[in-house]
Amino acid sequence: MQINTLGRSGLKVSKLCFGTLTMSPLQQNMSPEAGARLLVYAYERGVRFLDTADLYGTYPHIRLALKDAPDYVVSTKAYCYDRQTAQAALERAYRGLGRDYVDLFMLHEQESLYTLRGHEEALKYLEEQRSLGHIGAVGVSTHFVACVRAAPRFGMIDVIHPLINLEGIGIQDGARQDMEDAIASARAAGIGIFAMKPLGGGHLIASSRDALRYAIDSPLLDAVAVGMQSEKEIDADVACFEGLPDAREQLEALSGRRRRIMVHDWCEGCGRCRERCAQKAIDIVDGRAKIDQSRCVFCGYCARACPQFCIKVV
Repeated sequence: MQINTLGRSGLKVSKLCFGTLTMSPLQQNMSPEAGARLLVYAYERGVRFLDTADLYGTYPHIRLALKDAPDYVVSTKAYCYDRQTAQAALERAYRGLGRDYVDLFMLHEQESLYTLRGHEEALKYLEEQRSLGHIGAVGVSTHFVACVRAAPRFGMIDVIHPLINLEGIGIQDGARQDMEDAIASARAAGIGIFAMKPLGGGHLIASSRDALRYAIDSPLLDAVAVGMQSEKEIDADVACFEGLPDAREQLEALSGRRRRIMVHDWCEGCGRCRERCAQKAIDIVDGRAKIDQSRCVFCGYCARACPQFCIKVV
């Protein structure tokens, strides 16, 4: 497995990053033991980088996996607005992971220069913790070109985790070329880049080899986070990232799988899912949430916002 340096952070990461959202309660809802087994299996196949979030609920899975896979570089992220919220989120990560150090800590879902300025107190706290040796690097995750363009103005940001894929699915304020241009500028400033949603939240599964090859071959990306839910998916993705001759066959065998958002009958139409959806893929029709599957990137964040637990990614 190819190992790259994640920009000026100095972190050494595998090109393939294990995205743990898919095993979380927001999606597959694997037990910590089942999730840990997959993480260890991927580690044995050469994966050395994983991504999670305060929101995902996968710290227990990762904590178990780290017992047998201690060299994972762990990236996490949280919604932090000031020093207090950043400190609380970082402490939750320490407790959840069973470590007193986090390799990469990012502000979750940043949007623009104005968002970053509004959260600068949190960034400065993370910068302070980096200087004290409690975290390895500071970063931001985003679906917005404007955030990628603004990030180099903040010297404490070492890493950006942007949404980018072959079709530009899910980019909120531009097309793929716009995001590529912004990423290139950030890389020129020394910022490390690891991509999210290379399969467009599942929309590109039917053309997964082409979609993954785009991300793998891009000189703009140090690593690519891919959600994996089985040993077969891990085998196929590792084969693709390592350029093995049977990668196409393995990926094609998995290409029939489709994701969708299911809304249970007990939905009360409160609208909290609609307010939470950054993709504007949800509306309330006849007193019930209705999903535009063509716009959805299957992040599952709407499920977390639902007070009645009636939305699920399946």
